Amino acid sequence: MQTSKQADMTKTSRQQLENKRKDWLRDAQGLITLLFIWGAEWVFSAIIDFALYWRDLDWLKQAAFVTAVVASLIQIWGMRKLFNTGESRTTDDAAKSGWGHPVFLVLPGALLVAAVAFMEAIGAVNPFFAPILRAFLLAIGFVQVGLLLGRPLIYLGVWLFALAAVMGVWYLGYSGVILEGMGGISLLVSGYMLRVWAR
Repeated sequence: MQTSKQADMTKTSRQQLENKRKDWLRDAQGLITLLFIWGAEWVFSAIIDFALYWRDLDWLKQAAFVTAVVASLIQIWGMRKLFNTGESRTTDDAAKSGWGHPVFLVLPGALLVAAVAFMEAIGAVNPFFAPILRAFLLAIGFVQVGLLLGRPLIYLGVWLFALAAVMGVWYLGYSGVILEGMGGISLLVSGYMLRVWAR
């Protein structure tokens, strides 16, 4: 009798956690679009880095970055309605919806990206090691989000972390192209996975 009651409670708590996860994924659809934007930008930048061996296309890389920033700002501006409805929720509604507003899960990652960009701008990070640092931060972000949303994201993070370590030890000269390309592909794949999970 006691065992069946415990099993029911465990099943109920798992179902509640799964419902929270689904609610969060539905709320985060606009943020998932940002993964596609930045994944495409990273892949495009990797292609440009590869093409730089033959032609000077650095301006094209900068244009892609500016385009991604503008597209991200437009996407965030379009989501202001979602942010406003999130603020008007009561405490009980916020608790029921999952882990709070999806932007709170993205905020630490955005701060890490800004920190890396700042360190690169002031020259605190060697240009050879900047792609490795970005890949490590992205890998850690995948693992963190994967702990909440699903194991495939953890596996993706561990794979990217291992790839960054291998590139740093044996193929440092190619790390910019490879890690930027693989990081972009992993962003696209994670965006696709999150979109499919939200259905």
